[in-house]
Amino acid sequence: MEKFSIQLLEQTFLIEPQENGTFRIFDGEEKIGVIYPEVEEDGTVWKTMDDLDADFVQQLGELVSEHNMK
Repeated sequence: MEKFSIQLLEQTFLIEPQENGTFRIFDGEEKIGVIYPEVEEDGTVWKTMDDLDADFVQQLGELVSEHNMK
């Protein structure tokens, strides 16, 4: 799995997919967190154990999903 970039809120983040299905998120050289999808009744919800805003995590996750569909 190769790293890729996504843009959110006029900022570019580096996404590093992991073998276990999680995604490490970098802002420049700094790792800001790890996100992962969980399938729930209403669809896929993106979560993190890091100190990141839930809406921000969901937006990042949706962009990751969009990238992976290409």
